[in-house]
Amino acid sequence: MTGMRISWFFRPTGRSLALGAGLAALCGSVASAQTAAITTTPIEHTRFEEVSNEVFARHWGLAVEDATKYRTYMNVEGRYYYAHLDPVMVLGIIETDPAKRARFAEQYLHAERRRITEQTRFAALVAATQMQRFGPEAVVDFSTLPQARNTPGYRRARAERLGLTSSPVDARPTDRDATSPSITPQAGDVIDLLIDAGCAAACYEKLDQVLKTPDIPVQLYGRGFKDIQQLVAWLDQWPSPANVRSANAGRISPRRYDPLVFKGFDHTRPVALLRRQGVVLEKR
Repeated sequence: MTGMRISWFFRPTGRSLALGAGLAALCGSVASAQTAAITTTPIEHTRFEEVSNEVFARHWGLAVEDATKYRTYMNVEGRYYYAHLDPVMVLGIIETDPAKRARFAEQYLHAERRRITEQTRFAALVAATQMQRFGPEAVVDFSTLPQARNTPGYRRARAERLGLTSSPVDARPTDRDATSPSITPQAGDVIDLLIDAGCAAACYEKLDQVLKTPDIPVQLYGRGFKDIQQLVAWLDQWPSPANVRSANAGRISPRRYDPLVFKGFDHTRPVALLRRQGVVLEKR
């Protein structure tokens, strides 16, 4: 048959119409969900609220009025100059009453000594942990810290890590005998002298001995003394000729006892340490 054309017609049924409507609805819901996810995503962040004056004062060991004074001063002026200082030091700087200023100085000194002790202790712990975890690998060298380099135990551990035959502490004589060569002091050296409160003749004799090294300052540390005034009173009883006392008065500097200064060397007293740039060169 020629000239015949066959046409196909599709008539949608109820089932096909329902399937098409379902697909359209699904696409619409997915698009709506994507749009909602983009437009309603919340931005979360952590915000630290400012503590009250009571909490702030309790943490720093201050009176509430001192905390208020510090915050007010820092807001109007101190933040331009003293933002890097702790509240106790700032209060001491701006205090005009001599008695209160002395109290702040004492409080700051005790806090700073505690911080130094904790930092030094942690530095030694980090060094020991480094040896356990990484062996001789020189990742961090805490001997650059003055507190660490003056600690005999840490210096010994550092020498072992670096493969030295002896540590700097072991290489130095702790008690010189007649045949041991003495280190020649130079400008900038100091002698740290430790005495006890009940010591008299032996400590005065030790003071006379270290003063024979000319032009070297002597930092006198007293253990067991109630305060610096008692140490000065002990020094006033020094049985030395008046001309010797007068000539050396400017070389002697009374100090509070500091266990870190004599750590590892205070087994017997009196003890004198020749120190250069913070490092003990010789026990005298």
